Amino acid sequence: MFVKFVRASLIAAAVFVIPVLASDQSSALKDFTKRLESLNAMETQFQQVTMDQSGEILQSLSGTLAVMRPGKMRWQTRPPYEQLVVSDGKVVWVYDMDLEQVTVRDLEMRLQETPALLLSGDVSGISDSYTVSREMVGEVVRFRLKPLDASQLFDSLEFDYVGDQVAYMRIYDAAGQITEIQFTGQQVNPMLDEVAFTFVIPDDVDVIDGRHGG
Repeated sequence: MFVKFVRASLIAAAVFVIPVLASDQSSALKDFTKRLESLNAMETQFQQVTMDQSGEILQSLSGTLAVMRPGKMRWQTRPPYEQLVVSDGKVVWVYDMDLEQVTVRDLEMRLQETPALLLSGDVSGISDSYTVSREMVGEVVRFRLKPLDASQLFDSLEFDYVGDQVAYMRIYDAAGQITEIQFTGQQVNPMLDEVAFTFVIPDDVDVIDGRHGG
């Protein structure tokens, strides 16, 4: 009789908990997408640090980021690791200056490799690609995104918000490395020039065209 009572209690608890968890996930998704939808454009400085599982710093760099919906981005890192990533909403160009090489891809092919594009993209498909959870860490609202597709290059993403502004983004990859990006000096919804989101391939560089039919 006691075993039957315990089993019945566990089943009742599960029935009670599952809707609560689903409700929490739904609330987190709505909150996260609402924040992204309010961001029509952003211009910011960033500091990026990549660490291994023990916390040892593997790489540190800085640069500038500008995003504008839908799907436009300009991500530029400063020396000694100079790279420029530009998206016009359809095509993404990755210019590695040291290698004198430009890689061209369709936007949807690069989203998994450039998670910052989430800040400038169509939020309607987030629930089809990620599970979203939310927690409070002091005054920070932290959203964690887990890809539903196991072939993604990262295990999870975190976005930390202070008030209405995104302050940090973290990328956890399958090898256990963590890339943390801190945004500073943000300008939210400024007037940005469309020219910033176009790219002209320089002369005398190698071009790798990975577009469909490219």
